Amino acid sequence: MSLVGLVSGVARRVATPAALAGAAFVAAKAMAAFTSPDAKADSARSMMKPLYETHKPSTALQKTFIAAGSALMGFGDPTDGSHIAALGDATSNGFFGKMREQMISDPTGRRILKERPQISFTPEQWEALASLPEGSFGHAYYNQMKRNGISWSTRPPVRFVDNEEDAYMLLRYRQCHDFYHTILDLDISVVEELAIKVFEWRQTGLPVGLIASVFGPLRLPPHEKARFFSHYLPWAMQCGSQAKPIISVYWEEMLERSVDEVRKEMRVWLLPERNSVTRAENYTAVAH
Repeated sequence: MSLVGLVSGVARRVATPAALAGAAFVAAKAMAAFTSPDAKADSARSMMKPLYETHKPSTALQKTFIAAGSALMGFGDPTDGSHIAALGDATSNGFFGKMREQMISDPTGRRILKERPQISFTPEQWEALASLPEGSFGHAYYNQMKRNGISWSTRPPVRFVDNEEDAYMLLRYRQCHDFYHTILDLDISVVEELAIKVFEWRQTGLPVGLIASVFGPLRLPPHEKARFFSHYLPWAMQCGSQAKPIISVYWEEMLERSVDEVRKEMRVWLLPERNSVTRAENYTAVAH
């Protein structure tokens, strides 16, 4: 074993518990000021009022602590999507320019901003997706969700974004994440989640995707890390750069269309190496 490999192995076993404990303390201290009903508002926060229903006004310092704590907690426990959501909230302020430009320059994007749709299904609507023709986008989406044991209803709300329209764009991006899994034909292993984060970063410019793609590979076993850097990363960078903006797609209107036609329209192509790898080989799984 190389010296780098030995040090990395020791770090994973020794440093991670200490880092997680520190992260938990930092995150708790940062959030206490606005989650406790008895907390005293500081001078900056006292001038802020909630801008939307789920908004939690916070100072720049609090956002820094939340981002740091959430990043460390997410690294230690990637099965808890609330950490990545909080990281996305705390780091996205000031980075919505690319998404906004994509939406206002596209007729469908402008319609989404005006109508503010949210992803939601009644039980009857959800099960109806299973009855759509095989090869349709909705049928592929339903099968992908069932196969991975995940639900459309588990996406956390946006809390720390200090602009109402920006908060909606982040919520839309977050709620549509599983559609991206379907259109890219990727499941929820760590390797595949990291590839999607890279794709999303190239699409949106939001820092959370870059942060995840930089630090996420540290958790991978050597053979998965090699596959990520040699296959998944280059594909995600190129595909994310050349595909049509995902934030301006009215995914709810795509469910009955052919998934191949949607991919062609989106200028998305599937990872060639993905077809030669069984799902069992992507064994470092992470739930949403």
